[in-house]
Amino acid sequence: MPSPRSHIELSERISKDLQRLDDILSENTRTDLAVPRGIIRRVEDILPEYDFLMNNTIKRNICYAVEALDFYRWIINRFKTYGPVNGYLYKTGIILVDMIVEAMTHDFLKQKRVKQNKKHSKNILKLRTLGIPASLCERIEKLHNRRSNIHLYLISDLEATKYTLRDWNSSILCLRDIRKKFCELLT
Repeated sequence: MPSPRSHIELSERISKDLQRLDDILSENTRTDLAVPRGIIRRVEDILPEYDFLMNNTIKRNICYAVEALDFYRWIINRFKTYGPVNGYLYKTGIILVDMIVEAMTHDFLKQKRVKQNKKHSKNILKLRTLGIPASLCERIEKLHNRRSNIHLYLISDLEATKYTLRDWNSSILCLRDIRKKFCELLT
């Protein structure tokens, strides 16, 4: 096993090499740097986690969104970024998670033969009567409220530090917990 120091040295060398590569390329030159294998799970590996969903299109689209979350997680964990970039990576992840929860909620309500509303916030309220604990519903509402505040023209304050790693982690845990609960109630 490599020493802890060796991964730091390797990271520094890769960062310098990446900077040198960027310095010699023109702005519009595309490269084929590869994301390491295993970072982004394949759809086939994610699908079983969502077997409880009936709509195959929703199921596959959720898997594509989860692949994007895998990529964002890798970027967040491996790259040192500065300024508001981190906040926007977190924000994008929170939006994706809420989209996944919204899609799962629609499918869940359909399977329970409950009329769905176009507004996700109203569908969240319906979950309380279908075996979803109030504490989990509150977390879903909080996630949705964070996601609903995405329109730049409606935001009156600066967003540079508005979204944090704690928000990211909270949204990922909410997704995990609601997925487990839906699965429990539908299988």
